[in-house]
Amino acid sequence: MSIAGRIPPWIVSMLLALAFWQVAASVGPISDSSIPTAVDSVTTLVQLLGQSETWIALGQTVAIAAIGFALSLLIALPLGILIGLSRFAFTSTKFVFDFFKVIPPIVIIPITILALGPTFQMGVFLVVFGLVFALAIQTAYGVRDADPVLLDTMRAYRQGIVTQIRYARLPSAASFIAVGIRISATAALVIAVVAGLIGGAPGLGRQLLLSQTGGLADQTFAIVLLLGVLGVLVSHGIEWSRRKVIFWEDR
Repeated sequence: MSIAGRIPPWIVSMLLALAFWQVAASVGPISDSSIPTAVDSVTTLVQLLGQSETWIALGQTVAIAAIGFALSLLIALPLGILIGLSRFAFTSTKFVFDFFKVIPPIVIIPITILALGPTFQMGVFLVVFGLVFALAIQTAYGVRDADPVLLDTMRAYRQGIVTQIRYARLPSAASFIAVGIRISATAALVIAVVAGLIGGAPGLGRQLLLSQTGGLADQTFAIVLLLGVLGVLVSHGIEWSRRKVIFWEDR
């Protein structure tokens, strides 16, 4: 096998993107702008990774996203299961949940700042608000999608509701929940960054805002690169977990 065949395709595409960025920012159409080159941005990123402030901000962003994500799961999954078990509950709450899930968390930032201030708690609340409604209705869809023949068979054998949930409802909802979790995990990170960028919550979002307002182009792009790497790691981690937990989907 040739050396080129051993290189993962994502590395090739990443190097090509960085090369295009380098040429465009150094001799290309955006060379006269304030956009730094890829080399300058990556060099600044390496320097930032050597500073404790960067790791503290990174930890704050990850903590906001993780705590908000965990709280959303604790609220949304049981709620979604309960809603999915009842046709009346599902049809009567679907509009309300669909209404709230399309409201961007950025819209309520002024309200949350008034109530909680630019704090860690404010960031967590925004993450929960941005995730819980979509996760709940996604779970309810999965519960409602259970095989009706299987459910009728279990009822014929006088199986209780707990057994139906365990062996019919939850396996049916697992793939729906997995999709919701994967989307919500990356969304939690985005909301945590936005909470700092616009709302002043601690973390990389605030660092990004300070770099931008200070005219530090290299540092601004370096933080964006760091956030991109973090997002990819989170997405791949969730996908790896999905394949381990819902192993039957890939068979």
